[in-house]
Amino acid sequence: MLKGWEGINIAVSNPEQFVRFYSEQLGMPLVFEGHGGYNGAKLAFSRNDPGIIVWNKENNDVSTQGPTEFVFRADDLDKTYEQLKFNGVAIQPPFMADWGGKELRCADPEGNSILILDIEY
Repeated sequence: MLKGWEGINIAVSNPEQFVRFYSEQLGMPLVFEGHGGYNGAKLAFSRNDPGIIVWNKENNDVSTQGPTEFVFRADDLDKTYEQLKFNGVAIQPPFMADWGGKELRCADPEGNSILILDIEY
């Protein structure tokens, strides 16, 4: 039986650029460097948390289809916005979504959508 969730596989054209964006610009920890060239690298908030598992498209190690949107949460979207902008992320200011929550959106170097929420469940 299942005992946990490891993460989401994503195939990208430049694993190093992808990992650097998430780890250096967004501040997501790199918990596993992969099997060379960041192939199989894992980005997560701790080693045992679900994360983003990065694969090189050219190696055909994994097949992923369709657009991907990563959803994160943050304590303060205004501060998060300022930090990401300082880090060089192309990003628009936070806004109130139609559903009533505050959102912040940007994209990674592969064009995947990133949604950051200021909510707790």
